[in-house]
Amino acid sequence: MKSRYGSDLMKAAKINLKRLLMTAFVLYSAVTLINQQVAIGKLTTIQKEKNYKVESIKLENQKLVELIKNATTDANVEKMAREQLGLVKPGEKVYINQSRPDKDLQGGDN
Repeated sequence: MKSRYGSDLMKAAKINLKRLLMTAFVLYSAVTLINQQVAIGKLTTIQKEKNYKVESIKLENQKLVELIKNATTDANVEKMAREQLGLVKPGEKVYINQSRPDKDLQGGDN
């Protein structure tokens, strides 16, 4: 009889061990799944931010390409020569507004 009780105890211990291992596996899987979902959520947010930056840079690049195309036109070259270099066409009269001082005409930093 002693051996019968011993084998029943061994069977119960094996069943409990199997249940414990299954429970541990299920818990581990659940924790891993939750961690993966959190990581995916963070990466998705980062991806959206990066995509927004890429679109912003593409838009800025498109504006710069247009600016470069327009920089070589005769009208734009003339405009830049007048505004940045202070050049005038031959025979053109320059009028200076004396009512307010202009830093560029005074020749110094005020």
